[in-house]
Amino acid sequence: MYESPSDLKRVWGLTRHAALHAACLLAAHPGLVPTSGRRTAQRNRAVGGVPGSLHLDGRAVDFGGSREEIRAALSTARAQRVTHGCTGPAEALDEGDHLHVAW
Repeated sequence: MYESPSDLKRVWGLTRHAALHAACLLAAHPGLVPTSGRRTAQRNRAVGGVPGSLHLDGRAVDFGGSREEIRAALSTARAQRVTHGCTGPAEALDEGDHLHVAW
């Protein structure tokens, strides 16, 4: 299901730029489901996140989906440029059971 950038900012605590990227990725790959956005330091530790994770700043999103959807979305995320001067993701990782992307 498509989520608007404002929903992604409000519900997942993302920065404006990360929310725009995430919304475009969800529109291109409707089989993806956001499973994690901004995290507190405590939550990040609890889920095994790395210190300094971009989730702490609201710049990262994890997405669940089928293996095929995750692979396709990884390719899209790496190529995605949503604003003038945008350099794309800082991180785009197929974690096996989810896609992690940070901007």
